[in-house]
Amino acid sequence: MSIIDSRCGLRCTGCKWKESHSCGGCIETNGHPFYGECHIAQCCQSKGLIHCGECDIMPCDELYAYSYLDPEHGDNPPGKRIEVCRRWAAEHGKHKWENVLLTSAGFFDSDNNPRSAIIERFATMLNKPYDKAKVLFIPTAALTPEDKNWDYVQYCKRDLLLLGIPAENITTHDIDGNMPEEEAMTFDVIFFTGGNTPYLAKRVRETRFGETIKKMVYANKVYVGISAGSMLAMHNFNVDSLAESHPMEFAGLCLIHAYYTVHCEPGTPPRCDMRLPHIPLTDNQALAVRWDGYTLIG
Repeated sequence: MSIIDSRCGLRCTGCKWKESHSCGGCIETNGHPFYGECHIAQCCQSKGLIHCGECDIMPCDELYAYSYLDPEHGDNPPGKRIEVCRRWAAEHGKHKWENVLLTSAGFFDSDNNPRSAIIERFATMLNKPYDKAKVLFIPTAALTPEDKNWDYVQYCKRDLLLLGIPAENITTHDIDGNMPEEEAMTFDVIFFTGGNTPYLAKRVRETRFGETIKKMVYANKVYVGISAGSMLAMHNFNVDSLAESHPMEFAGLCLIHAYYTVHCEPGTPPRCDMRLPHIPLTDNQALAVRWDGYTLIG
């Protein structure tokens, strides 16, 4: 097993400051490395956690900012310490999640033809008959104040009905802050429609529903995204500009260590100007994501 030498996943072993500043690291110093008190270490210790990977809302805003945004201490590549924490947790049998499915355009095309490879992976993740599945259906991205596109909402819900999931097993929740975590955890699937990604992320952030989403993912509930619902899973969904001016505004759930673009034409080359891999997804493709990486489907 890997040596756990910090709370946040930043590797202390071999750090140049360890000897030059006589730093014992945040674990040995009880959250007080050479520069003073570390808020992240103190948070872990107050929760009785060995490291952030054991937390069921990782990454929190503070760890996100430290890992992705800090110009002096941030990770290169971005999110490296979050990957380390996930590996540490999985090696000890915690948060070994593997049921995130990020689609460009869902399970069926506009003529109701199935995207078979994507459906097969969903069935494997669900691991129960469709008529027994309980789905939390999130249409928020398609229901902005300026444009409530109910036709598109029904189009996305059609995917579930065509699979054979009964309408009475589908609960629609337009994120409003009123769903208790205990209720959310009774569902087998959380399913996000496409639409406006910034609006969806804003609602997720303002209501703190992102914490519930992460807890569902870490409990191996199935996360399915269509378009905007898939973009939310990145650490930064504003792929074109990488959100240099207002980074937290474009912060996602950090479920995948890569960038991707949806609705791409077949043969679109990946971008090579990014600090993480970039995947151009066609409407017949999806990404199956686990704690330790991802697989291209279709």
